[in-house]
Amino acid sequence: MISNHPAPSGPGQAVSPEPHRQFPSIPLPGLSSWVQAACHCGFEIESAFKEVGVDFDQSHAVGPLVSTGTFLRALEACVRRAPAHHFPLTLGDAFVFDRFQQLEEFLLTSATLREAVEVFPWLRVFQLPWMTISLEESASQAALVVTLEPELARDPGSHYLVDLVLATVRKFSRTILGDALNSFSPSLIAVQLQRPRPNNAVLFQDHFLCPVQFGHLRNALVFPRALLDVSLAGGRPDRHGEARQAIKHELERSPSRFVISELVRHVLETHPQLIKGGLEDVALVLGLHCRTLQRRLQAEGARFAELQAQAKYTRARQLLAKRAMGLDLISAELGFSDRRAFTFAFKRWAGHSPSAYRRQVFQTNSVIT
Repeated sequence: MISNHPAPSGPGQAVSPEPHRQFPSIPLPGLSSWVQAACHCGFEIESAFKEVGVDFDQSHAVGPLVSTGTFLRALEACVRRAPAHHFPLTLGDAFVFDRFQQLEEFLLTSATLREAVEVFPWLRVFQLPWMTISLEESASQAALVVTLEPELARDPGSHYLVDLVLATVRKFSRTILGDALNSFSPSLIAVQLQRPRPNNAVLFQDHFLCPVQFGHLRNALVFPRALLDVSLAGGRPDRHGEARQAIKHELERSPSRFVISELVRHVLETHPQLIKGGLEDVALVLGLHCRTLQRRLQAEGARFAELQAQAKYTRARQLLAKRAMGLDLISAELGFSDRRAFTFAFKRWAGHSPSAYRRQVFQTNSVIT
């Protein structure tokens, strides 16, 4: 079940040794990027990795397996070594997909930014299983919103991960859009962060070159909605299609590498009409018998109801960003019996009402525009 995401504490607080045992270990993403970012910040990455127990071998194309806690401690160790920089932002600017390069190929050959957004559910499956990036749109603005799993979001070091992801998304968005950015001023309207304003807030302003709003109800990059559908010079339908097929083939070829719960998330995120359905509908899309899917979820300690609730939370935020959709209509689309049931569920997920979330989103729109 999704619960409130309290804002993490500021820099310098220790990360607990192993706070996230239920998350699978992952290859440390972007190993070569860490080396480049550390060099830019003036320290050797080996010392930071050694401090947190990461085996460093630059000759390997894919990073070593690390737990979620170790990933956060590595970020924290790098932050301490570069007080004049904010390492997660530098790492985001340097990030490359060294584990599964078809993801980057898919992004860079997209015909529009809206098409490129399709990569985010795959990114969760391949690299960051505890993170969701979703698109929220209003009449004139759009936002790419980063949501962490509740347990991870409560960790005092999780804000470094949010900073890294937002900086990485900005880097790739600017690369994909290229010259199309010249037609939009500003191209990035605001960066919104749930955590309180840190002492180094000026570094965020210098990096993103737009208003950075701390203490917000979401972690997001906000930009003109029209950017989503601009035709991009780098669009290559042939290479784009090949990358898509390679990604899907990898998902189908190696199911043991990708836990079934993540595949269920992917189905729910890409088929919103299934959110108010049952396990049977998702099993049909995955080509599994209902009992087989249920058994495999149970083996992972996952429950379909929880995955469905998380998908509903993501979809609810997307719909709340649409001013024309009333709460009654949103409640029905998500499968709630009435508006009161939806409001109760949203408060349980987010810690505030859907009206409060919508109000802050549109307050931000009116202030910025």
